[in-house]
Amino acid sequence: MGDSLRQRLARAEPLFFGWGSLPGIHHAMALAALPFEAVLLDQQHGLIGHSDSSAMVPAINSAGKFSMVRVLWNDAGLIGQALDVGADAIIVPMTNTAADVRRIVQAAKYPPRGGRSWGSYAVSQHQGMTKEQYLATANDITMIIAMVETEEALDCVDEICAVEGLDGIFVGPNDLSISLSKGTRMDAMHEVNQKAYAKAAKAAKKAGIPSGIFGGAPAFVKTCLAMGYDFISSGADTGMMDAGARAFLAAVKP
Repeated sequence: MGDSLRQRLARAEPLFFGWGSLPGIHHAMALAALPFEAVLLDQQHGLIGHSDSSAMVPAINSAGKFSMVRVLWNDAGLIGQALDVGADAIIVPMTNTAADVRRIVQAAKYPPRGGRSWGSYAVSQHQGMTKEQYLATANDITMIIAMVETEEALDCVDEICAVEGLDGIFVGPNDLSISLSKGTRMDAMHEVNQKAYAKAAKAAKKAGIPSGIFGGAPAFVKTCLAMGYDFISSGADTGMMDAGARAFLAAVKP
């Protein structure tokens, strides 16, 4: 067994991952074949459900890539489902307070760290572990990551990062931009947003946990790297298909 995602993120070099919004095991295999170290499956704003993830996560892991799932909401049942199929990391949206984050930890960690319910037969099978081996290691090898995407979350980001058991934060630039502007703009590069991203990255570093962000465009990714972000989404499936098709047509059209 190679390094866990936690061990990989502890290295002093950024991790780039692809973003999947479309369902299907073959789509997961195609994403895992791309030159990213990890693939995220988006259940919140993508079209991927639990039954899709139960096949897609093992396909990603079998390809030697880390699997991440953004669950639909901060709900103990949804978090448990995503972990039970073998996701290396769970990203939980709309976590606005330290109390919200404590609920995530409670749902995602087995006793004595939390109250996660047992039922991890699928993950122990496809990862080649016995049930006992998985139970003994799950709290350490899986990562629970809270999203910072509202003004409320940003205001208490230090308290959020300090919650015992939280493994990282992930900034959502679009929702954060909407929240900070009171619904008047969605501009990831706006000066106000830039200060917000820097504040979140600084809080994570102070707490000794990794920080991630939805990157997208190369220029924005470079900005995030300069702020010290540790893991960055660097290509969404639909966006990469669109960009690839446009680049091809631009190259061949007279």
